[in-house]
Amino acid sequence: MSTVLLILNVLGSVSLFLYGMKVMSEGVQRSAGGQLQMFLNKMTRNPYSGAFAGTLFTGALQSSSIVSVLTLSFVNAGLLNLRRAFSVIVGANIGTVIKLWLIIGLGSVWHIESLALPMIAVAVTFLFFRNQKAKEWANFFIGLALIFVGFYFLNQFFPDFSNQEFFNQYIQKYGSSNTYTSSLLFVLIGILITFLFHSSSAFIVLAAVLVSKGMNVEHAAMMVLGANIGTTSAALIASIVGNRASKIVAWFHFFLNLAGVVLFFFLVPVSLNWLKENVSSDGEILLVSFHTLFNIVSALLILPFLNSIADWAEAKYLDQSKDQSSLKLIARPFGPTAKMYVYEANREIVKFAGITRQIITNLGRMISESDEEKLKELRKRIFTLEKESDELEKSILDYLNSIYNFEMSGEVALNIHRLIEICHHLENIGDLALKIASIHRERRKNNSFITPRLRELLQDLQDSLSLATTNLVQNLNETQGKVDLLEARQIEKSIDKKFDKAEDALLKAIESEKLSARSALYYTELIQNYELIGDHLYQANKALGK
Repeated sequence: MSTVLLILNVLGSVSLFLYGMKVMSEGVQRSAGGQLQMFLNKMTRNPYSGAFAGTLFTGALQSSSIVSVLTLSFVNAGLLNLRRAFSVIVGANIGTVIKLWLIIGLGSVWHIESLALPMIAVAVTFLFFRNQKAKEWANFFIGLALIFVGFYFLNQFFPDFSNQEFFNQYIQKYGSSNTYTSSLLFVLIGILITFLFHSSSAFIVLAAVLVSKGMNVEHAAMMVLGANIGTTSAALIASIVGNRASKIVAWFHFFLNLAGVVLFFFLVPVSLNWLKENVSSDGEILLVSFHTLFNIVSALLILPFLNSIADWAEAKYLDQSKDQSSLKLIARPFGPTAKMYVYEANREIVKFAGITRQIITNLGRMISESDEEKLKELRKRIFTLEKESDELEKSILDYLNSIYNFEMSGEVALNIHRLIEICHHLENIGDLALKIASIHRERRKNNSFITPRLRELLQDLQDSLSLATTNLVQNLNETQGKVDLLEARQIEKSIDKKFDKAEDALLKAIESEKLSARSALYYTELIQNYELIGDHLYQANKALGK
């Protein structure tokens, strides 16, 4: 076989392996994205449970790079604090070994590639089902089968180095003495190639194949150390567009792995000898065992100090930070999916609705406030909140529009449309609130009078709007998707009835000449705008329940 064809076959095998990772990871993200996020928040209450969660999370997504960047994204959106994120990162390092043991450990005693075609045959049938989740899990198993096939071809096409002249030269030059210089060279090779692959698992599989073909296992172990540094590159690059907290998490990941590499750099021969005596003398198993030992020891050494490190980082870099970054899209390796981002956007819309609730509360205080200075302060507060909500709306809409570049199911596309519609309703509420605040200002400037009865009915409308806003916030916080529109509908009917009652009372006040024409006009505008706000709140709830 020609050298060019050999290289292309090897590259094709690695590419098949990476594509299998992409397909499998996306299948999990689409089928269990929301559950994985809720699982992380429940499990990261202390460093040890957080590390365990990170291990399982990585085992599910089959890539520590993906998990580290997802963690950055959660931190960037305010879904995880530093303590929780650090523990997930530690667990992600351990989780990388799960796939390696499945592929290399199991493959060494049983030809797992023989499962690939039967697995694809069964999984493909589920692609024709109408159930979307069944299709997503089918993609997961097809991706896993492609990984097995890629590993099989990698073993088949890599030549046996023991019969190659350059390998004998390699043995003469590096095999007899493992100097620090030569060891450092292999660490750098591991960093570089992992940076190019964006996957430490793929590179370690490649290193294991090299060992099976005759490479010095100590040099392969040095490349594994380099791979653990190189795998942090994905998070470091992704953190560039994130806020300060996400950058802290990315650099923690880098320094955690760097510290582990510095420690094990001098312990590679001792570690390999111990593993040969207690685990296996097989080169591939030995390499995976070394990778496992590296990550477990690194985790055990850092976990007792994790909270202290997180507190120190927060005090030093976050307490004095005025980093108010808007919601930003953090890129993820191996083809991100839209479903994982919708949860973050929903979180920001909850914040948007919270600002809307504050605006409506301040409007209510303007009804009965008689002090002119306090009224000015309330108007100023409403204008400030409305400006803040406008900026937040722009950030959310830009974010949601960018998600459309990713692959998504019809359900996810519908969810994005729902969130965009809710944003528009909340933005309209802010505009109406500004009108109401201006009407109150004009009314006071012209000494406009309204009767106690009309004021009471206006306050009733205000109370119903407050209930409707609280109901919307509760529905947005509903993580199980069980939005109850019954209460929202009842509040909307109540607002309509109160509006009709206020209109009737206004007409009676005009007929009895208790109200001037100008005062009647101001009051009409007030209740009409209140009724419009009620409509927008109901429509926002309705969009959520579609």
